[in-house]
Amino acid sequence: MKISKHYIIISLLAMLMWLPSCDFINPDESAPGYIQIDSFVFDPTPTLPEFGPSASTNIKDVWVYVNNEFQGVYELPAKFPVLNTGSTNLILSPGIMLNGIAATRSPYPFYRSSIQTVNIPELGTVKIDPVTSYWDSVQCSFCEDFEGSGFSLTSTASSDTVMYQTLFSDPNNSEGLCGVVKLNQANTKFEITSTTSYDLPGSGAPVYLEFDYKINQTMTAGIFINTPGSNPEQIAIINLNATNVWKKIYVQLGYTVSAFPDASGYQVFFGAVKSPAVTESVFYLDNIKVVHF
Repeated sequence: MKISKHYIIISLLAMLMWLPSCDFINPDESAPGYIQIDSFVFDPTPTLPEFGPSASTNIKDVWVYVNNEFQGVYELPAKFPVLNTGSTNLILSPGIMLNGIAATRSPYPFYRSSIQTVNIPELGTVKIDPVTSYWDSVQCSFCEDFEGSGFSLTSTASSDTVMYQTLFSDPNNSEGLCGVVKLNQANTKFEITSTTSYDLPGSGAPVYLEFDYKINQTMTAGIFINTPGSNPEQIAIINLNATNVWKKIYVQLGYTVSAFPDASGYQVFFGAVKSPAVTESVFYLDNIKVVHF
């Protein structure tokens, strides 16, 4: 018996019509919920006294773990879907831009993650204001907030001017007093470094230089490597562009420190040569920290 192709096609279509179409086309899945995070709240109180009272941060992202599984990285402010609804465990880690570069985003190892359990309704939104702070084990080998009667930065032999502390009346102050250097026709170059040398962990351990800055021309930041029996080696790590508002940056020092296992100590430095495009070059610095575990 010969069966036509048309008959076979019609029979198959009839069988498909009797299948439970909802389960076949749209499998039963719970609707997602949403989490909204506008920013991290930074708590400066549970840190060592040398960290100072500053609440200055530059947290750009949140790294999200849902029920101990990595979900993704979201630029703040963020609103994102979560397939897990109901009681859900969240780990929210603060993220930064390494060396101020948008393409190199990373969780900041020295800021505490926010861990909490929330109830996420289907198709609903839970707003979270995560709190972070430095981990208790974080050390600050060099901390300068310019709030004392003096400060721990000095000019090098390459500088023809000095840094001084601002007055309380200076409108450029950010969090209390800060340090400032000015260059003009008479003083055209500055280079300042920490007054003491300090040990830093190598072998790939994370080490960062944090600081706030407001500058009207390019400035360089880096470290001096002190080695027994030889002159210090100067390593420039980053060049910062002018900004008319205060910014915070996190500079990765770990790779550089680890490249010098025989070093007897390190010192941070900042420097610049006056730009001819600026009548007076002005460099404000605050909340300088060299941090590690």
